Amino acid sequence: MHQLKSLPWQVLVNTSAITIGLVTGLDYGLSLLLPPASQIQVVSMFSSPLRLLYSAAVDAVIGILGVMVLEKLIGPRPSIYLSTLWALILCLLMALVVRSLMPIPGVFLSQLHQISIVGILVGVFGKSQRYWR
Repeated sequence: MHQLKSLPWQVLVNTSAITIGLVTGLDYGLSLLLPPASQIQVVSMFSSPLRLLYSAAVDAVIGILGVMVLEKLIGPRPSIYLSTLWALILCLLMALVVRSLMPIPGVFLSQLHQISIVGILVGVFGKSQRYWR
């Protein structure tokens, strides 16, 4: 329990807010820039049989971006531990839940699935292999 209290929660919440804000802004910007025909093609791609794979790829990018933002906010490498990465995953998932409750239009961010957890896990742990101890 003591280790849970000692995690840098403020930095992790800021990291997840910045990450989801960047992804949401990019998604919304693409929805404004892409012509409607292209948006329909993207939406049909996400409704194909491979939709879970596409969704996992988008969520993996969110996990990778989360680790990159965390590296910039938290500072030197020795202060990121495996427990910090697990807490980052929790914060990113909570931020995605909050984002899904907002009526923000977008092209790539879809509804949350169980595969979202897998995608974020793959992204976070794929990017942060050097922090495993």
